[in-house]
Amino acid sequence: MIIKANAKINLTLDIIGRRADGYHLIDSVFQSIGLFDTVTVEKSKKISVLCAGIGEKENIAFKAAAEFFKYTGITGGTDIKIDKNIPVRAGLGGGSADAAAVIIALNGIYNTALSKGEMAKIALKCGADVPFFIYGGTARVGGVGERVEPLSYAGGYYAVLIKAGEKQSTADMYNRLDAAPVQARTTERFLNAAKSYGYSEAFVYAGNAFSSVAADKGVISAMKEKNPILVSLSGSGPVHFAVFGGETAAKKAAKELEKQGYKTLAAPFCDCGAQMIE
Repeated sequence: MIIKANAKINLTLDIIGRRADGYHLIDSVFQSIGLFDTVTVEKSKKISVLCAGIGEKENIAFKAAAEFFKYTGITGGTDIKIDKNIPVRAGLGGGSADAAAVIIALNGIYNTALSKGEMAKIALKCGADVPFFIYGGTARVGGVGERVEPLSYAGGYYAVLIKAGEKQSTADMYNRLDAAPVQARTTERFLNAAKSYGYSEAFVYAGNAFSSVAADKGVISAMKEKNPILVSLSGSGPVHFAVFGGETAAKKAAKELEKQGYKTLAAPFCDCGAQMIE
C-alpha cells in the first residue's frame, strides 16, 4: 500500500499552561497541506523501515508499526519505505505524518477495521501530535496534542513555505517562550470568527506564540511584500508560511521569492492527513 503523508501548518498556536510533568498545553488550529512524504507499507514477518538519513529504530514509523501490532495483538510485521519530501525538523510534522500513515496503512492491510478514534489511540503512543494526522484536514488540537476536534474544512487556499535557518530544540524554544512576555491568545478569536463569518474573515486572527522568539523578520517582510492573506510560523519553526487565495497567486509569489534568493515550497490546503495512492 502506498500513502501520501501530508504535512501540516499551524493557523493558530497558543500556549495555555503546563502539566505537572512539564509538558506544555496548547490550543491550536492545525491545517493539512498537500506537501507530502510517500510511505510504502507491505506485509512482512518483522518490522523494517527504510528512510534516507534516519536510522530504522530511531524512526517514529518503526514505533507506529510496533504499537499497531501491540494494540491489535496481531503477530506480524511490515516493510516500510519512506520517500521524504517534507523538510525535516521544520515544524511541519513530517515524522508524525509518516507514523500516522503507517497506522492507517496497516489497518487496511491487516483488515483490522479500526475506527479513527482507535487509530488515534495508537498514534498517541508514538507522539503527542501524531493523532492529528489520523484525521487531518482542519482541526482544533489541544492538550499536549492528543485532543483533536475536526472542524469544517478551510478549503481553497494555498500556502507558500520558506524554511528560515535550522531547527532549534523544541525544549529550548519552550524555554525561550517561557521567559518571553505572555502573548495574546488567538485560537478562540479565530474560531469564533470562522464560525460567524467564515475562514476568510478569521485569518486576521491567525497567530503563533512562538513568533515572539522564533520569527525571522527578513523572511516575514519578504513574504508580506507579496500581499498574502496572512504570514505566520508553523510549530516552533523554522518554517514560515504565507497563505494565498489560490494557486496562481501562490506560485507567482513563490517564483518572485525564489528570485530574491529564498528556497520555497508551495502546497494547497487539503482535507486529510493521509491519502492512499494504491
